[in-house]
Amino acid sequence: MDDFDRRFPWECRTYHPHEVVVPWLEENIGVFDQEWYRYGTDIAQGMVSGVPLYDYYRFRDEQAAVLFGLKWS
Repeated sequence: MDDFDRRFPWECRTYHPHEVVVPWLEENIGVFDQEWYRYGTDIAQGMVSGVPLYDYYRFRDEQAAVLFGLKWS
């Protein structure tokens, strides 16, 4: 387990656009790279596979991940 996994052990994903999700995160969870982290799916892979794209979000604590899951899953 590397330092990133220790800092943000809780992972969620969503198909909702990050332009909508990120403001909600900032208001309800806290600061990027302190309380949560976002990384997207490879766009080229989505174009080739035809599978809808989703973004991954990682969280410092379980409660934030659960709240995110309830809102954006």
